[in-house]
Amino acid sequence: MLKRSFAIGALSDIGNVKKTNEDNILVKVGDEKNGEFGLFLVADGMGGLAAGEVASRIIVNEFSLWWEQQLPNIFQREKNEVLSVISYELDGLIRDINQKIIRFGLSINAKVGSTLTMLFIYQDKYLIKHVGDSRIYRINSCITKLTEDHSWVAQQVREGKMREEEAKYHPKRNILTKCLGVMENLEIFNACGNIASDDGFLVCSDGFHNYLDDDEIYNSLSSCKKEDADVQKTLGSLLEKVKLRGAADNISAVAICQHIYRDYNGSLLGIKGIINRITGNFNGW
Repeated sequence: MLKRSFAIGALSDIGNVKKTNEDNILVKVGDEKNGEFGLFLVADGMGGLAAGEVASRIIVNEFSLWWEQQLPNIFQREKNEVLSVISYELDGLIRDINQKIIRFGLSINAKVGSTLTMLFIYQDKYLIKHVGDSRIYRINSCITKLTEDHSWVAQQVREGKMREEEAKYHPKRNILTKCLGVMENLEIFNACGNIASDDGFLVCSDGFHNYLDDDEIYNSLSSCKKEDADVQKTLGSLLEKVKLRGAADNISAVAICQHIYRDYNGSLLGIKGIINRITGNFNGW
């Protein structure tokens, strides 16, 4: 029986300029009969005076509770229903979180928000929920961006009013058109697809991808497909590059490489096999 396991690198760094880290990341990994499944999330908070850190922490805490309290029940359903039920529940969860962040902002009389970019991997499929300008990349024989940036400059590029090179250095490049905590009616970017055996993934904040080009990311992370590769060390090398180039923002990233192997024991883990391998705010990794 073929099974899947993950090799994961995760980091969240304050960067060179900011006084607080308003990013939070979450990594959850579980096990079932077809191998490991996981939830990988980056939330980039904004609001100043540590309010952005609270907003992104609300996201991480609520997703963590969902994983622990709701996900086990979903796995009791028919296998072909699981991912669609997860998608439906996460839409509701994200809208509830949006309302919580709005209420938090009102309570301190401040504008508070956060991006949310999540990848869920289950069996041979992935699910994406995304709001903001953090990104998810798929890495196989090439590198592909699976999310769209919800920023003013990205919208100008999509409408043909600006070239991508202009957008990269435009003074308005940090203005978001969507984030949690600002608007009552939240539009969530959704995507899903099949996973090939050579697919790897990267979930990262703009503080990471703004300082690296696609080729640099690809050349580093494509080497992590080897079973003896150190994904954490590779991600750390990319962090060093970002910091050498200025790192004016907080920097967060989660890299996921998968290994497919044959299980000769045929062991079967039920819902009790769900584990939390890594979770929380990875400041200083």
